Amino acid sequence: MPKRAGAGCILLLFILVFFPPLDAWASLFEQQLDRTEVKKALERFLSCERSFVQRGLDNSKTYLPIVRDALEKEDLPAALAWLPLIESAYSVRAYSRTGACGIWQFMPQTGKWYDLRMDFWVDERKDPFKSSESAARHLKDLYRYYKNWELALAAYNAGMGSVNRAIQYGGTRNYWELCRKKLLKRETRQYVPRFYAVCEIAEHPERYGFSIGEKGGFPDFEILTTDRPVDLIELAARSAIDRETIVLLNPELRRFFTPIGRKYRLRIPTERFAKALSVYHELPQGQLAGVSPYRVKSGETLSEIADRYDASPHLIALLNNIYDPRRLFAGRIILVPFPEGVEVTVEEETFLPKWGFNTQQIAYRIRRGDTLWEIATRYGTDVETILAINGLSFESTIRPGDEIAIWVETAFCR
Repeated sequence: MPKRAGAGCILLLFILVFFPPLDAWASLFEQQLDRTEVKKALERFLSCERSFVQRGLDNSKTYLPIVRDALEKEDLPAALAWLPLIESAYSVRAYSRTGACGIWQFMPQTGKWYDLRMDFWVDERKDPFKSSESAARHLKDLYRYYKNWELALAAYNAGMGSVNRAIQYGGTRNYWELCRKKLLKRETRQYVPRFYAVCEIAEHPERYGFSIGEKGGFPDFEILTTDRPVDLIELAARSAIDRETIVLLNPELRRFFTPIGRKYRLRIPTERFAKALSVYHELPQGQLAGVSPYRVKSGETLSEIADRYDASPHLIALLNNIYDPRRLFAGRIILVPFPEGVEVTVEEETFLPKWGFNTQQIAYRIRRGDTLWEIATRYGTDVETILAINGLSFESTIRPGDEIAIWVETAFCR
């Protein structure tokens, strides 16, 4: 054998041993459909969760091509395109109590690891293009690490730490054996069977009484690069663009303004791009000159804050996504616009709660009539800390019966 051919064979053998083929999915999938766990998951999807599956199939029409492109670029199995269905029913607005967000349900820290930006202005976990590219890289990394799709999917759900501990305690790398020993949490034990079941439904929807419409897809768009903050409601109105279309095209935006202090690539419907570009250059330059962070004091109203800074209450409400002025909690940090001619630099900060030597965590169950401000005052903490440690935002909804974590100082409890 020629030396060059021999070297090539050795290299191929090395790749196959240390990096198993990513398309090993098909044979694995066929082997698992007869498992009891998968059949139970399928039964749930066909009964009590039927509406959830149909909603996911309906939503998938918009984002499926985007997800498939991202998976194809990373040479990943096409079946993984159905993972967002069990994660979020393919909803970019999906937000869990633990802080996971978007169609792929990225946790904040995992999103940061995979270059997804999260700040006052944007949450890129909600962007189908950016989050799908990050999810594809994350899944590929997990598979390269475990060399096993079931463990990779389990780690996507529970985190690598949980799966690695289960493997260590169980003395096996067989996902089903780890489930049998109950070394993985219940949600993770159900996760892979649910994925297999939803893949079966998605591949044969008519067989199970579901439907996937042929029409759909993400709207065609062009990029308008903004170099100053733009009121999207004003831009949409003047450009004859539905507000819902702007939101659909730019789901990562957390406000109806483009970010202050940096350029932003705003998606505009192709057929309205020329008009929007013209409107953008016509918008008043001093419409929103700058902003400053402000911590709301107890008893303050939106109108009082607006009067103090000579600003419009409507503009402050839009800037901070305040839909109900009565829910303006004390302790909340909002951005207040400054009048034209005043230059303000806004530093982007990530709030990190501090865990001290005397700190302990308690579980608190929400009661009827509770507010976060009252709970924070009762336990000597603040609203921001409660939100941060529970992965919540000021827009999150808490209901009686929900359980949240609270960090308290032991000295406060005495």
